Amino acid sequence: MDRYIRFVLKRPVIMLLAFFIVTVILGSGMTKLQFDTTISTLLPTSDPEYKYYDRVKEIYGGCDAFVILSVTDNNLFHPDTFEKINNLIIDIEEFEEFDPILEKSRMDQLNQLFISGTVTGSQVVATFQQDPGFSRLLNRKIEKVTELDSPLKPREKRKIISLVEAANHLKAKKMINEILSPITMKDIVGEDDMLETIELVKIDDDGNRILPKSDAEFLTFIKNLRRNPAFEKGIFATDETGNITDLGVIIRFHDISNSDPIAREILDIVEFNDALEIVPQGEPVVLIWINNFMQQDLLRLVPLVMLVAIIIFFINFKSVRGVVLPFITLSMATLWILGLMGHLGIKITTVGISIPILMIAVGSSYAIHILNQYYADYNFISEKGKTEGLAHAMGHISVTVLLTGLTTFVAFLTLATHELSAIREWGIFSALGIVFAVLISSTIIPAGLKLMPHKKDNGRVMEKTGLNSPVIDRLIRWMTAGALYHYKKVLAVVLVLMVLSVAGMFRLKVETELLYYFKENNFIRTSAKLIEEKFGGRWGFNVLIDSGQTDGVKNAHYLKSVSDFRNWAACGENSDLCIGRTDAFPDFIKTMHMAMNNDDPAFFKVPDSDMDILDYFEIYAGEDENSDGRVDSFEAYIDPDFRTCNVMTRLGQNGDGLLGTAGLKHILKRISEHLSATLPAEYTYKITGYPLMLIKSVDYIVNGQVQSLLLTLLVVGMVVLLLLKDIRAAVLSLIPMSVAVIINFGIMGWFGIHLDIATSIIAAITIGIGVDDTIHFLNTFRYYRKEGFDVDTSIEKTLQVAGKAIIFTSLALIFGFSVLELSTFKPLMLFGLLMAVTMVATTMGALVVLPAAIKLTKIRLVQDQETPAYSRVKTLIPLFVKKN
Repeated sequence: MDRYIRFVLKRPVIMLLAFFIVTVILGSGMTKLQFDTTISTLLPTSDPEYKYYDRVKEIYGGCDAFVILSVTDNNLFHPDTFEKINNLIIDIEEFEEFDPILEKSRMDQLNQLFISGTVTGSQVVATFQQDPGFSRLLNRKIEKVTELDSPLKPREKRKIISLVEAANHLKAKKMINEILSPITMKDIVGEDDMLETIELVKIDDDGNRILPKSDAEFLTFIKNLRRNPAFEKGIFATDETGNITDLGVIIRFHDISNSDPIAREILDIVEFNDALEIVPQGEPVVLIWINNFMQQDLLRLVPLVMLVAIIIFFINFKSVRGVVLPFITLSMATLWILGLMGHLGIKITTVGISIPILMIAVGSSYAIHILNQYYADYNFISEKGKTEGLAHAMGHISVTVLLTGLTTFVAFLTLATHELSAIREWGIFSALGIVFAVLISSTIIPAGLKLMPHKKDNGRVMEKTGLNSPVIDRLIRWMTAGALYHYKKVLAVVLVLMVLSVAGMFRLKVETELLYYFKENNFIRTSAKLIEEKFGGRWGFNVLIDSGQTDGVKNAHYLKSVSDFRNWAACGENSDLCIGRTDAFPDFIKTMHMAMNNDDPAFFKVPDSDMDILDYFEIYAGEDENSDGRVDSFEAYIDPDFRTCNVMTRLGQNGDGLLGTAGLKHILKRISEHLSATLPAEYTYKITGYPLMLIKSVDYIVNGQVQSLLLTLLVVGMVVLLLLKDIRAAVLSLIPMSVAVIINFGIMGWFGIHLDIATSIIAAITIGIGVDDTIHFLNTFRYYRKEGFDVDTSIEKTLQVAGKAIIFTSLALIFGFSVLELSTFKPLMLFGLLMAVTMVATTMGALVVLPAAIKLTKIRLVQDQETPAYSRVKTLIPLFVKKN
């Protein structure tokens, strides 16, 4: 490190220029940075259960997570209202099918219109009035760019073209599997011993829907809607008097692993159709809202965290260089890591949002240590000359920063093997961010100091800095007294806190329910409750019941067994299952049976005879667009071999509260017990779906937490052992971090803070950052022991020298993380709170608990030979002590 520092000091301008160029290159990746709240980042994609879940989606489509819209109006059954609903459906249908010839014709016409001359947004929309779906799409895209009545500028035209092309690209993916709604729904009717499919809303020869207009037509429509019992709480909802109050629109996707683009488009369509009262819900929608909260908080909070760091710098150093140089290093470190992620196509996840804030907090710690050393050695630098003095001072502290950075790097990197990609990527890029922060701090600050004037002032500079703060001095004296004269009481208090924390750990719950990320009165949670009340729930899982033979679903006994399970799952006696609705293949057979018996509701049941079912299959003619042997409307419910039935359950909430991971486990356990006890021996079952995958991720969060914690402590202990070459120092270094981690988990348990994907990284951060303070303390303590001072005097001098720098770096971390309390996003708020509390714990651990443990054990921590780093400490620390 000495050679590098001297290299920097000889070429400060070149180094600053080189780092500026790298910053420009890497920083340009910020424009490519994207957010990723897709489900796959939260799920164990390599797990066998997840792979089975993928196979199920290939067979039945992504039917366990969907977007559901509750649509209502003060005058619901009115021609104007239905026209608006029809427009809503048409806008969504634009993304269900893709006609490349039509889209090319549209784009050619749009480009020609833009080339022809000056045109306003309104004129563009009017030009395509005969193509209403595309006309409204243009309207939405233009409003994102400019006002409709404004003449479009060339730049705005290019932006509109880009947005339309992006929409076409999304259409080409054909992500929407089906759209279920009252005006798109088909029903089965029987006539002349034949079964056929009819539309609830007829379609004319031009492909346009013939919407009801008169009162009589609406009465007929409502009668047809109510005819099929399977439609209630599916595509319409009623109040307590039985009147229809809401119409449901359910959009299912082929694959929900990356549903963000299409779900975002659906939300744009909903917002555009604001003449209707529409409540959107569903897991893809929740993920979008999470994404939006993340982006808003990142743009709002990162500058605030930076401001807090600047204030801490000013309080500490009270100089321009003491603010400007750290500010540059923090900005560079943040731009480097985020820009690199952008260039590599790594997206910011619900965990990764903490990376820029972490870089600012940790980077400020390194900057403070380096500048503290500069001011501590100010007169030494004056005596030796700027170049030589800086080389000695910066060489020593840069080694210390390098060592602490190394331990933090290792602590974060232990998460690189985590099964969940969101945590794995956080570990990798946080570790890289630490490397960047150490490198930048050890380069920019020495180079900047070399170029700045250095005046001799006989110690007046030190007097100005926060290192001589009376408050800090009193705090140091308090810590010294506690460590030296009340160390038994200190350790007793710590022991009590540990016992209470361990007790709290047993109350700790792991949670993966995304709605817990939001406050109770947030629209996201209130809308979820509304959807549950009206349509049975916003998400669900799959229960696959295997008949054991090909064409087994055509067996009456099998279908009745499936129906019995559905009746049990949704009955009032089993309200603890929170299943608001189930959908399955027997509904088709029941509808056919009713249709063939004059629409008598008493016949909405599975027929007793296998022959009746076989006859229904024989006389029912439905479309099979993909030629897989299944009627298109059957594909979500049975496999191509007609062997297995997919029962789609729709989950609600647990009363007024959220279902949560524990509730999901209870539901799945009860269903498994019931099916194991009641299904005939020849039938088997398998439960899968997105909620089940979330439960599976709980195991990985818990196991990953334990493995990461143990591995981090082991690796950090080994690193400290290699650095200080003393196994006692390695053991002692683990005390403050272990105490802080246990207290953190205890607080979470006692205060009902869940262990989730966001809070699961706190232990690694605690150890990674907390070990820095410990190394600084042990480093300085061992120097004084080598100088011949006794344990008490060494502790006192160590607290006086290293303690002040540790306190200021900790303040930067505590206040930096505390800024996150201003977030509207609950995980970020809790993360900030827990990190601030944990930083207090690690600081107290390093400055009170650690010296108290040393005092109790009388550990000497002295070696016969000193390392090069300590020979530099030997020359520099006394100079700092003289100033204080």
